[in-house]
Amino acid sequence: MQEQKKFKPVRTKRAFEEICDQIRHEIQTGTLSAGDKLPSERELADAFEVSRSSVREAFRMLEIGGVLSLQKGVKGGAVVMQGNPKPITQTMKDLLSLGGLSLADYTEARVCLQREIIRLACERADEDALNALEANVEELRLAGDGIDVDERTRLTREFYDILARTTKNQAMEVMMNAFTEPLSYYLRRIGPDRTWDVAASRAKFLEHLRARDVEAAIDEMVAHMQRLHSYLLSQENAPVVTGAAANRYQNT
Repeated sequence: MQEQKKFKPVRTKRAFEEICDQIRHEIQTGTLSAGDKLPSERELADAFEVSRSSVREAFRMLEIGGVLSLQKGVKGGAVVMQGNPKPITQTMKDLLSLGGLSLADYTEARVCLQREIIRLACERADEDALNALEANVEELRLAGDGIDVDERTRLTREFYDILARTTKNQAMEVMMNAFTEPLSYYLRRIGPDRTWDVAASRAKFLEHLRARDVEAAIDEMVAHMQRLHSYLLSQENAPVVTGAAANRYQNT
């Protein structure tokens, strides 16, 4: 914390929103830093000249947004977080599930992002990362056609997480996660395309990645992604299948 915070009285009807804005401003200007503890609800209520419930609501909103961590106990309170990318991922999921973003636009953007990640991966991937990717693909291959949707989804997310880390660029990791996580929703809702050997495609991709063949790696990955996206788009209006029925469907 570099200097004394200067919060101003709040005069709007939606007081908690202005409180959020002022706290974010203090973070952006460097007055508050990651790890700093904010004053108590009572102290902030006095400073903002609002009720403690307004401060409490602001705290909750900032916690959801990944800005604050609300800790309980005698030594608890609101603490500024280092930064949490989860709200970005949640926003992407909400946009897709609520219709604010079309599946077609999402899939097109995902292909564009993947191309750039592969270019960086071909330049920067080290042996540990390549081995981790190969282990992931081998686990998928050994699981075979009978793999259930949750395990298949876990391995998919892990594969793309590792691939993003090979770029050694945290922003790329955040964006990749935001684009990969929503696939879980569709894979559970629609079910995977079991006519396609995903493990074989990823194995070919890894061969090109090891050879640092950028264009071949991109071509293989894009072909796989376009097939997946075409399948998802064709099944977009399929009925939601849950519970025991979903398990039977996934194993057909």
